Amino acid sequence: MTNFKAVVVEDIHANRLVVLAVKEKENEINIRLAQEGEVPDFLATRAIKESEAVYVTIKNRETWKVEAGEDIQAGVSVGIGEDGKIVEALGEGATPIIGYSINAANAGEVVNYVRNVKGGGEGVPGPQGSKGDKGDKGADGFPTEEQWNELVARVETLEG
Repeated sequence: MTNFKAVVVEDIHANRLVVLAVKEKENEINIRLAQEGEVPDFLATRAIKESEAVYVTIKNRETWKVEAGEDIQAGVSVGIGEDGKIVEALGEGATPIIGYSINAANAGEVVNYVRNVKGGGEGVPGPQGSKGDKGDKGADGFPTEEQWNELVARVETLEG
C-alpha cells in the first residue's frame, strides 16, 4: 500500500469513481469525479468536500464497490455514467468498458465490479540517452536465496 495527499476540486459522494484532475496549483495533486467515458483512477470510500485535503491510499484491489447509476445485471460489462456512478456498458455506443459487475443492483445501490486494468498505450518517450548502467550479471541468472526472499517480501507487501 502507498498513499499521497490530494485536494478535492468538487464535492464527491461515497462509493463514486474518481480521477486525477488537471493541476490547479503548483506542487498540488487534485482529484475529481470521474466522467462518462473516462477510466477511473480511484474510488471514494467516504463523502469528501470541495477543497478538502485527503490522503489517497492505493490498495491494488481487483474489485470496487460503486453506486449504480441505473439498474445493473450481474455479470455484465460496466462503464462510468454521470456523477462517477457505474452503468451497464452494453450495445453499440455504450460507454467504454472498465470492468464487469459481480452482483445485480438497482439504481442507487452499491454494486461490486471487477476492474479491467489494462495498459494505456505507448505513452510519452523518456529523455534521450537516459539509459542506466547495466548491473552485474549473475553467475547462473538466478537470484540467491537472500535475493529471492527479499523479492517475495516485496510482493507480499504490495499485494497484501
